[in-house]
Amino acid sequence: MKKSGARILIYSHDTFGLGHLRRCRAIAHSLVEHFSNLSVLIISGSPIIGSFDFRARVDFVRVPGVIKLRNGEYTSLKLHLDI
Repeated sequence: MKKSGARILIYSHDTFGLGHLRRCRAIAHSLVEHFSNLSVLIISGSPIIGSFDFRARVDFVRVPGVIKLRNGEYTSLKLHLDI
């Protein structure tokens, strides 16, 4: 079994496009730059996450997206699931 270094998981909740995803990406890039044995996984429901470039040892997983309704409640973006 290959010995792995430290791993960090970041969840980026970005329903309004306020830059959370960009900040998470910048934090992840800074962390792997400063810690050579570290890898970071970003989880996000953002439909644009795949359009970003990521450094080595930084990756992402896209989960089903959610949106915030005018009444403050959240709902599934496309899957029509109860949250």
